[in-house]
Amino acid sequence: MQGSGTELVLLGTAGAPMPVAGRAGICSALIVDERVFVVDCGRGSPSAFADAGLDFSRLEAVFLSHLHADHVGDLPGLLLYPWGGRVSDDGPLAPIRVYGPSRPGTVPAGDATFHRQTTIHPELPVPGTTDLVGNILAGYAYHLNVMPLDARMPDAGALVRGIDIPVPARTPGTPQVPVVVFDDGDDGVVKVTAVAVTHGRAIPALAYRFDTADGSVVFSGDTTVNDDLIALARGADILVHHVADLGYLERHGITGAALERMAALHTDVTDVGRVAERAGVRELILSHFLPAEPDAITAADWANRAGQGFSGRTTAGSDGLRRTLPRVRR
Repeated sequence: MQGSGTELVLLGTAGAPMPVAGRAGICSALIVDERVFVVDCGRGSPSAFADAGLDFSRLEAVFLSHLHADHVGDLPGLLLYPWGGRVSDDGPLAPIRVYGPSRPGTVPAGDATFHRQTTIHPELPVPGTTDLVGNILAGYAYHLNVMPLDARMPDAGALVRGIDIPVPARTPGTPQVPVVVFDDGDDGVVKVTAVAVTHGRAIPALAYRFDTADGSVVFSGDTTVNDDLIALARGADILVHHVADLGYLERHGITGAALERMAALHTDVTDVGRVAERAGVRELILSHFLPAEPDAITAADWANRAGQGFSGRTTAGSDGLRRTLPRVRR
């Protein structure tokens, strides 16, 4: 039978935490036979999810690339706003699973130029994904405990489960073995694997590969050029890769040590095409734009420059962009 296939939807494509007009924060959705998986939850994610016509009751899991605010800031809303609708004719739905980085082994250190003035929550200064989810529930305990007294609500204790991904520490020069994060098993409908990537002092930061019956989609997360990401993306149908124009940032006042730090966080627009070519992907879709303002650089310029060195199709992503991997009739 002809199935619905696998569909990618870019819900938000802005990089960096500062809100800008015209682009929502970074967030993508992958729909596989009406099951919905979300990657990152930046600013405006719940509204973008609704605007895309997606069904909150079909949301099965969320995958976080790392725990910077621009990637997780609207996770509470994605969980809490549709809480009352997480029921079916058969009763409450299974908890939403939130996968993401575990606690790092050490607290990153600073230097004379970039350092902390105050350490927030020194008892646990670098929480992992399970900690983040637990703190969301604790922070919204009033709503979760009081709302069921005035409206019929599913059990808040079954709303969400946080799951840390145990990615081994990176060894320079040694290829990573991708970690299996999610697997439907014998059915083989959805399999998700991950590797750690390089994003400054955000450790661990993750890239994800989704393999379905229709093909594969890879999400780079935020990273510099990374051999492990290239290996993870090998032969994928689509690589959704974040992109920065470091030259633009330099021309607009980010220089010296600040520019060096930005280069240690992101892949420049002049490098991303070669990443896609080395991975042998079919299409490169740009997202998490830095600068984020839509009028700073045209979509055509982003695509033309990023596509240099890449023989496949390059697309400058935009909020609401959709791509379908059609189900092959069997």
